[in-house]
Amino acid sequence: MRAVGLTALLLATAACGASSAEERPELPPSDPLNGVEPALLFQQGETLANEGDLVRAEQYMSAALDRGYPEERGLPILVRVCVNASRIRAALQYATPFLERHPSNWALRFVVASLQLGLGHPDIARDELLRVVESAPDQPDPHYLLGVTLADNFQDAEGARTHFARYVQLAPRGAHAEEARARMSARAEGSVPGHAVQVLGPTAPTQTTATVTIDGGTP
Repeated sequence: MRAVGLTALLLATAACGASSAEERPELPPSDPLNGVEPALLFQQGETLANEGDLVRAEQYMSAALDRGYPEERGLPILVRVCVNASRIRAALQYATPFLERHPSNWALRFVVASLQLGLGHPDIARDELLRVVESAPDQPDPHYLLGVTLADNFQDAEGARTHFARYVQLAPRGAHAEEARARMSARAEGSVPGHAVQVLGPTAPTQTTATVTIDGGTP
């Protein structure tokens, strides 16, 4: 199986399902952190994340955002913390409302699409990726992932070929150029190699890397 990684975001495995652990952690109502400046809360969250205490890091970062810390600056880091903690659904809970308020942020939409694909929701992932390539047609990685999604989940050979060709055109020496060319060639010859796409996670047996930053779009 091939996995699609995102620089600035290590996407976790689709194996994590819905559970009580996916509920958003809240600080106690009487917590003394309620009087701390948002910037200091977020800084402490980053420190905790660097120390590996991802649950508390999420709490501090979420509290900072609730108290006015800039979303466009803090949300990418919070989403990455959630993913590193294998809290994929929590990451979506943070990312989706922001994306609704900032629909032109193609990079965040790409992340959401990748997460949805990893959770086994190819229909949602395809729709999000179609919006991404419409908003950012000159970004190669969304074309690659859309091509893989169409090929492996919808048996849409022509659609997949279009996006693989666009990827190769935009990134002829890109990380996925060789595979994209092979897929196009195989489809032209009638032999279609099947690959399930899994977002990068601790249990992924194979990794390929697609580079994109979560804050690359226009908020």
